[in-house]
Amino acid sequence: MLSYMLMKSWLPLAPKRPGEVLLVVPIGLMQRVLVHRTPAMVLMAYLLLGNVPALAEVWFIPGTQAIGIVGLFIVLILPLRYVFTDRGVALNNGVPRLYRSFRRFDTRPGKRLLADNVTVFLRGRKTEKGQIASYALYIPSAAQADVLRVLKKHVR
Repeated sequence: MLSYMLMKSWLPLAPKRPGEVLLVVPIGLMQRVLVHRTPAMVLMAYLLLGNVPALAEVWFIPGTQAIGIVGLFIVLILPLRYVFTDRGVALNNGVPRLYRSFRRFDTRPGKRLLADNVTVFLRGRKTEKGQIASYALYIPSAAQADVLRVLKKHVR
């Protein structure tokens, strides 16, 4: 799980992204937690299983839990940003998701702890092979106007 989360956050040997950069949106800690929440929950469940004495002797090498917690902390403090180009949107220097893969987008403001967060759902387009998966962007409220301006121009 840690390697998957690290690949999502940081690709040091990634190829240069195609297209012209239109907007770069750095995301905060709460948005990073949202980006990594599913693998983090799986990792935490695995680490909780390590507290069961019968399972800990079979599945865990001593120190696995400490390394898992430290690794999760390191991945969560790595800076993340959404990069919007004229062709698609990418997380950091990852592979961009092309705008033509999406047919529309919806926004949802955050509540309570996530009040400074806006979730933008890019809805997948239907193709002859099936439907392309939707993609969620977790952006700060301050960047909402700029992001929506770019998406209105490119997502049709």
